[in-house]
Amino acid sequence: MILKKLKLNNFRNYRNLDIEFSPDINLISGNNGSGKTNILEAVSIISNLKSFRQSNDSVMKMWSSDHYYCRGEAEGLEFSLFEVGFYRDMDHTKKKIKIDGSEIRKVSEYYGNLITVPFIPADINIPGGSPDLKRRYIDSVISKLYPEYIDHLNTFRDILNSRNTLLKKIKDGECESGQVDIWDRLFAEKANLIISRRRNFMEFFSDIFQNSYKAISGESDPPYIKYRPSMEDNSVDYIYGQLKRIFLSDIRKGNTGYGPQRDDYVFLNNEGINFLDYASQGQRRTAAISLKIAEYEIIKKIRNKKSIILIDDIFSELDEKRRLNMIDLLIKEGQLILTMVNKEIFSFDKSFPTRFFHVDNGNII
Repeated sequence: MILKKLKLNNFRNYRNLDIEFSPDINLISGNNGSGKTNILEAVSIISNLKSFRQSNDSVMKMWSSDHYYCRGEAEGLEFSLFEVGFYRDMDHTKKKIKIDGSEIRKVSEYYGNLITVPFIPADINIPGGSPDLKRRYIDSVISKLYPEYIDHLNTFRDILNSRNTLLKKIKDGECESGQVDIWDRLFAEKANLIISRRRNFMEFFSDIFQNSYKAISGESDPPYIKYRPSMEDNSVDYIYGQLKRIFLSDIRKGNTGYGPQRDDYVFLNNEGINFLDYASQGQRRTAAISLKIAEYEIIKKIRNKKSIILIDDIFSELDEKRRLNMIDLLIKEGQLILTMVNKEIFSFDKSFPTRFFHVDNGNII
């Protein structure tokens, strides 16, 4: 899977940009604030329909414009043209996505075709982040493997919101408690699917993560990831029974106390000690990078696809040993698009064709 060309219109600080990538290594240099990361963000948009910066669409359009447009031309895939457009006029917004000229109505039909794996400085927050942050990351990886999982998540969120709304109405005496039963049934059925998928995923992913960590760090006791669902049993009947058991407590709180929305992932060493209790800053960075390498590896294993690797100025965060080990792991794996301020710290095998770009305030050479 190769991204050949990228076209931007009114995206961030690019009024118009046409860029043609090498199928191997692409190194984008420039000062901080020049727009290097904006190029990676645009690639992320045409891949995942959202920014790895967690920015909303209105922020990504050029300040003086009412829209942005991103287009990517790819090869080595079933489809070759990916387009994302966003328009805002006062309070009205519209987003349109297309593959090979045909408009796509469901995110799950778009997602998982042009697959990217971004490595960004904010990744260091994932291992020690909130359960919600870790869930969102793991769910995003599962969705790249199984795009229909997005539909399950969206349906579950709708059910959860409806149940919570009803709980608050019951608490306020606005409706009868019996009305919640239908939502309990639907909740249990969808929760079963989500928890099952997360369990199956972690059986493979944790081992791949451990191997990646060991390869980068050289440490003999790499951490592993343990999935901690809020419910011991994920059968539909058990989940339904738990919802009945905690029903009065849920009414008092006005929200649902158990379920996939409460799951967590913890990083442990082989003795069961929490990795974050003793990990240095370098070990935390290594864990974050190992997550992304494991993401790449599991996509290659299950989907039989090589993802496009996006690396946003993280090499300066690593010592030389870890930097070289990471480069060795990734350099032969497919197309790389990297950004950095100082390209001199990026040493690599010169036999790999490399295209160099320099960005200066929205202009690229």
